[in-house]
Amino acid sequence: MSIPLRIRVDYDNPNCFATANGKRVFVEREWAEKSMLMDTEAYRDAISRRVEASRLVKATIVENWNGWITCTGDEDDYFDSVDSLLERYADRAAQWKTPDGEDPTEDEIKEALPAWAFCTTEELFHFDIVDAVENYLSDNHHDDARDFITGWDQLEKFWKSWSAKQTNLTSYFIDYSRIVVIDPERFAAELADAQQYLEGTRP
Repeated sequence: MSIPLRIRVDYDNPNCFATANGKRVFVEREWAEKSMLMDTEAYRDAISRRVEASRLVKATIVENWNGWITCTGDEDDYFDSVDSLLERYADRAAQWKTPDGEDPTEDEIKEALPAWAFCTTEELFHFDIVDAVENYLSDNHHDDARDFITGWDQLEKFWKSWSAKQTNLTSYFIDYSRIVVIDPERFAAELADAQQYLEGTRP
């Protein structure tokens, strides 16, 4: 329930502080200022950078990874190999223009390629049909509805056979805890930069 507030401006003896837009009120001025800071693009960028740096520092490096990889987790950014990832990113970089309107050089394209990528987790087809039916009964019928359903054994037998045929369905999801190093030298530099940022020794 919303509680209406009647606020009188008192510059000499304030007992609460509002944000500049008047949408939030705090007892302490410090929290009003922090709240306003959190609304800024600079604050959101800093939080995003801290999250990215933390993921990189904490991630485990996987050697000889032969599964799917991704840099961003976007739907069109999953690749079945490092080679296919580099080819796609090189094609993208080659289409960019320099500030002078020139085509990028080979070195500039190389610098635009990822130095590392996240590993992925694999999700195969799995659906508990019995659980789904029980949930349906629970949501739409009376408490004893399950006792009136017949053919559970036949359903489970059919579903097990049908599910076993769904071998073509596999989904991949970004795994922030593991990474593959593509360019060791540039990766080392990015890792050091991330560590320094988290330690507060660089902006």
